[in-house]
Amino acid sequence: MCGRLALAPEELRAAGIAAAYPLTSLEPDVATCVREAGPLLERLAAGIARERL
Repeated sequence: MCGRLALAPEELRAAGIAAAYPLTSLEPDVATCVREAGPLLERLAAGIARERL
């Protein structure tokens, strides 16, 4: 999980990272991501769990 994702999928793979999940995938406004980080992280984690488990 991250706030914003600036790397392309091939750059992530080259770094050994299989997937990245930015908060901005749920909320495009960075200020809102900072202000509402807790609830957004919970939502993102729930989505990752559904996807991966």
